[in-house]
Amino acid sequence: MGVTGVTGYYRIRFAADPVQLIFFRGGLNAWLEQLRWPEADRVDAVLAISEACTNAVDHAYATGDLGDVEVVGRLVVGAHDRSIVVVVRDEGRWRDPGSGGPGYGLRAVHECMEQVRIRHDGGGTVVTMTSRPVPLLDAVADEPRDEPRDEPADEPVGEGRVTRLRTH
Repeated sequence: MGVTGVTGYYRIRFAADPVQLIFFRGGLNAWLEQLRWPEADRVDAVLAISEACTNAVDHAYATGDLGDVEVVGRLVVGAHDRSIVVVVRDEGRWRDPGSGGPGYGLRAVHECMEQVRIRHDGGGTVVTMTSRPVPLLDAVADEPRDEPRDEPADEPVGEGRVTRLRTH
């Protein structure tokens, strides 16, 4: 797995095994935390990307066939916001969802992401997801501060005294 926060790039390839999904989710979540992705949007992205990977693990390969799932993500920074584009790829065979339409997994992927494209052919399935845009990081907030974030109350601080902090 490769993660570089400075460039905003994430890549992992893992065996299409349900146990591997646990480790994958932890790495994906860590990458998004490193990008300081807002929590609600991070939860949506992890859910959507995990569901795409789970579909690959559960449906791409026939029982007994070995295969891999590859996930590549990148940060896209615009003038006013930022987003991630994540591609989940397998080399298995596409299976139509049946007469009931897409199952819970694909519905969740579509609900949690801004844009979803699914392409499948004899070489496998590629799911490309673009997150909803989130605010740019404030450059000033990234700089270290010398002063504390909370302001002390107008009470003297002494031994045995409790100091209340004002919250903003």
